[in-house]
Amino acid sequence: MPKDEPKDAKKKKGDDVVDLAARIGARQPRPAEPEKKKDAPPEPPAARFDAPIPAAPKPRLIPAREDREQRDLIKKALTDENEKPEPAIPSQRAAPGPGEIDLVVTPLPTPDDWHRFELAVRKVKGVGQLRTEYYRHGVLKVRVSYQGTDRLAAALRTGIPGYRVRVIGEDRATLQILVASETDERRPG
Repeated sequence: MPKDEPKDAKKKKGDDVVDLAARIGARQPRPAEPEKKKDAPPEPPAARFDAPIPAAPKPRLIPAREDREQRDLIKKALTDENEKPEPAIPSQRAAPGPGEIDLVVTPLPTPDDWHRFELAVRKVKGVGQLRTEYYRHGVLKVRVSYQGTDRLAAALRTGIPGYRVRVIGEDRATLQILVASETDERRPG
Protein backbone atom coordinates (compact mmCIF):
# COMPACT_ATOMS: atom_id res chain seq x y z
CA MET A 1 0.00 0.00 0.00
CA PRO A 2 1.32 3.44 -0.81
CA LYS A 3 2.24 5.64 2.14
CA ASP A 4 0.22 8.58 0.83
CA GLU A 5 -3.21 7.01 1.44
CA PRO A 6 -5.04 7.97 4.59
CA LYS A 7 -5.88 5.42 7.26
CA ASP A 8 -9.61 5.83 6.66
CA ALA A 9 -9.31 4.43 3.15
CA LYS A 10 -7.78 1.33 4.59
CA LYS A 11 -10.80 0.68 6.80
CA LYS A 12 -13.26 1.09 3.96
CA LYS A 13 -11.67 -1.65 1.88
CA GLY A 14 -12.08 -4.16 4.70
CA ASP A 15 -15.77 -3.46 5.20
CA ASP A 16 -16.92 -4.97 1.89
CA VAL A 17 -19.54 -7.71 2.23
CA VAL A 18 -18.24 -11.12 1.10
CA ASP A 19 -20.49 -14.15 0.46
CA LEU A 20 -18.67 -16.86 2.40
CA ALA A 21 -21.33 -19.51 1.79
CA ALA A 22 -20.46 -19.66 -1.91
CA ARG A 23 -16.82 -20.11 -1.07
CA ILE A 24 -17.21 -23.05 1.31
CA GLY A 25 -19.54 -25.12 -0.82
CA ALA A 26 -22.92 -24.24 0.56
CA ARG A 27 -25.79 -25.49 -1.50
CA GLN A 28 -26.95 -23.30 -4.27
CA PRO A 29 -30.64 -22.91 -4.77
CA ARG A 30 -31.96 -25.35 -7.36
CA PRO A 31 -32.86 -23.95 -10.69
CA ALA A 32 -36.45 -24.35 -11.63
CA GLU A 33 -37.03 -27.72 -13.27
CA PRO A 34 -38.49 -27.68 -16.74
CA GLU A 35 -41.90 -29.22 -16.96
CA LYS A 36 -41.93 -32.80 -18.18
CA LYS A 37 -43.98 -33.75 -21.14
CA LYS A 38 -46.69 -36.25 -20.39
CA ASP A 39 -46.00 -38.19 -23.59
CA ALA A 40 -42.30 -38.75 -22.84
CA PRO A 41 -41.30 -42.21 -21.56
CA PRO A 42 -40.21 -42.39 -17.93
CA GLU A 43 -36.51 -42.18 -17.29
CA PRO A 44 -34.79 -45.48 -16.44
CA PRO A 45 -33.75 -45.82 -12.80
CA ALA A 46 -30.18 -44.95 -11.97
CA ALA A 47 -27.71 -47.86 -12.20
CA ARG A 48 -27.01 -49.51 -8.88
CA PHE A 49 -23.42 -50.09 -7.92
CA ASP A 50 -24.14 -52.67 -5.22
CA ALA A 51 -25.83 -55.09 -7.58
CA PRO A 52 -24.07 -58.17 -8.99
CA ILE A 53 -21.86 -57.50 -11.95
CA PRO A 54 -23.46 -58.90 -15.07
CA ALA A 55 -21.30 -61.67 -16.48
CA ALA A 56 -20.91 -62.22 -20.16
CA PRO A 57 -21.23 -65.83 -21.26
CA LYS A 58 -17.85 -67.50 -21.33
CA PRO A 59 -16.71 -68.80 -24.68
CA ARG A 60 -16.52 -72.55 -24.92
CA LEU A 61 -13.06 -73.76 -25.75
CA ILE A 62 -12.88 -76.34 -28.47
CA PRO A 63 -9.93 -78.65 -27.81
CA ALA A 64 -7.26 -78.58 -30.44
CA ARG A 65 -6.43 -81.73 -32.35
CA GLU A 66 -3.17 -82.20 -30.42
CA ASP A 67 -5.06 -81.98 -27.11
CA ARG A 68 -7.56 -84.59 -28.24
CA GLU A 69 -4.74 -86.90 -29.38
CA GLN A 70 -2.94 -86.49 -26.07
CA ARG A 71 -6.16 -87.19 -24.14
CA ASP A 72 -6.73 -90.34 -26.20
CA LEU A 73 -3.15 -91.53 -25.57
CA ILE A 74 -3.57 -91.04 -21.82
CA LYS A 75 -6.86 -92.96 -21.81
CA LYS A 76 -5.26 -95.78 -23.82
CA ALA A 77 -2.27 -95.95 -21.47
CA LEU A 78 -4.51 -96.13 -18.42
CA THR A 79 -6.64 -98.93 -19.86
CA ASP A 80 -3.57 -100.86 -21.06
CA GLU A 81 -2.02 -100.55 -17.60
CA ASN A 82 -5.07 -102.12 -15.97
CA GLU A 83 -5.25 -105.01 -18.43
CA LYS A 84 -1.76 -106.51 -18.32
CA PRO A 85 0.64 -105.97 -15.41
CA GLU A 86 4.30 -105.76 -16.30
CA PRO A 87 6.77 -108.20 -14.77
CA ALA A 88 8.43 -107.13 -11.53
CA ILE A 89 11.74 -105.34 -11.74
CA PRO A 90 14.47 -107.84 -10.91
CA SER A 91 16.41 -106.99 -7.75
CA GLN A 92 20.13 -106.37 -8.02
CA ARG A 93 20.62 -108.07 -4.65
CA ALA A 94 20.57 -111.82 -4.89
CA ALA A 95 20.52 -114.34 -2.09
CA PRO A 96 23.92 -115.16 -0.59
CA GLY A 97 25.77 -117.82 -2.52
CA PRO A 98 27.58 -120.85 -1.10
CA GLY A 99 30.00 -119.81 1.60
CA GLU A 100 28.43 -116.32 1.92
CA ILE A 101 26.28 -114.85 4.66
CA ASP A 102 24.63 -111.44 5.15
CA LEU A 103 25.80 -109.71 8.31
CA VAL A 104 23.51 -106.99 9.72
CA VAL A 105 25.24 -104.89 12.37
CA THR A 106 23.86 -102.16 14.66
CA PRO A 107 24.51 -99.64 16.25
CA LEU A 108 27.23 -97.99 14.20
CA PRO A 109 26.21 -94.33 14.54
CA THR A 110 28.81 -92.75 12.24
CA PRO A 111 30.50 -93.76 8.99
CA ASP A 112 33.82 -93.82 10.91
CA ASP A 113 32.40 -96.50 13.23
CA TRP A 114 31.23 -98.45 10.18
CA HIS A 115 34.69 -98.29 8.59
CA ARG A 116 36.47 -99.34 11.80
CA PHE A 117 34.07 -102.27 12.23
CA GLU A 118 34.66 -103.48 8.66
CA LEU A 119 38.43 -103.39 9.22
CA ALA A 120 38.01 -105.38 12.45
CA VAL A 121 35.81 -108.04 10.75
CA ARG A 122 38.47 -108.56 8.07
CA LYS A 123 40.86 -109.72 10.83
CA VAL A 124 38.54 -112.59 11.92
CA LYS A 125 39.95 -116.01 10.97
CA GLY A 126 38.00 -117.54 8.04
CA VAL A 127 36.52 -114.24 6.74
CA GLY A 128 37.36 -113.68 3.09
CA GLN A 129 35.75 -111.11 0.85
CA LEU A 130 33.60 -108.40 2.49
CA ARG A 131 31.10 -106.43 0.35
CA THR A 132 28.96 -103.59 1.75
CA GLU A 133 25.28 -103.82 0.78
CA TYR A 134 24.07 -100.67 2.55
CA TYR A 135 24.53 -98.38 5.53
CA ARG A 136 21.51 -96.39 6.80
CA HIS A 137 20.69 -94.83 10.15
CA GLY A 138 23.40 -96.67 12.03
CA VAL A 139 22.63 -100.08 10.50
CA LEU A 140 25.25 -101.75 8.33
CA LYS A 141 24.62 -104.72 6.06
CA VAL A 142 27.61 -106.50 4.57
CA ARG A 143 27.93 -109.74 2.63
CA VAL A 144 30.74 -111.84 4.04
CA SER A 145 32.34 -114.89 2.50
CA TYR A 146 33.28 -117.23 5.34
CA GLN A 147 35.25 -120.50 5.33
CA GLY A 148 35.61 -121.85 8.83
CA THR A 149 35.11 -124.93 10.99
CA ASP A 150 32.50 -123.39 13.31
CA ARG A 151 29.60 -121.01 12.66
CA LEU A 152 30.29 -117.35 11.84
CA ALA A 153 28.31 -116.23 14.92
CA ALA A 154 30.68 -118.11 17.24
CA ALA A 155 33.72 -116.77 15.39
CA LEU A 156 32.45 -113.17 15.66
CA ARG A 157 31.70 -113.45 19.40
CA THR A 158 35.31 -114.28 20.16
CA GLY A 159 37.28 -112.92 17.24
CA ILE A 160 36.52 -109.21 16.54
CA PRO A 161 39.27 -107.17 18.16
CA GLY A 162 37.98 -104.09 20.02
CA TYR A 163 34.27 -105.07 19.92
CA ARG A 164 31.83 -106.99 22.09
CA VAL A 165 29.32 -108.88 19.93
CA ARG A 166 25.84 -110.06 20.88
CA VAL A 167 23.88 -112.18 18.36
CA ILE A 168 20.21 -111.14 18.17
CA GLY A 169 19.13 -113.24 15.19
CA GLU A 170 20.49 -115.96 12.97
CA ASP A 171 19.25 -118.09 10.10
CA ARG A 172 20.84 -119.92 7.18
CA ALA A 173 21.62 -116.77 5.14
CA THR A 174 21.60 -113.85 7.64
CA LEU A 175 23.26 -113.02 10.94
CA GLN A 176 22.09 -110.03 13.01
CA ILE A 177 24.34 -108.68 15.73
CA LEU A 178 24.57 -105.84 18.23
CA VAL A 179 28.04 -104.41 18.74
CA ALA A 180 29.62 -102.29 21.44
CA SER A 181 33.16 -101.12 21.20
CA GLU A 182 35.40 -101.53 24.23
CA THR A 183 35.97 -97.76 24.30
CA ASP A 184 32.21 -97.21 24.67
CA GLU A 185 32.17 -99.33 27.84
CA ARG A 186 34.89 -97.23 29.45
CA ARG A 187 33.06 -93.94 28.89
CA PRO A 188 30.92 -92.77 31.81
CA GLY A 189 27.34 -92.06 30.92
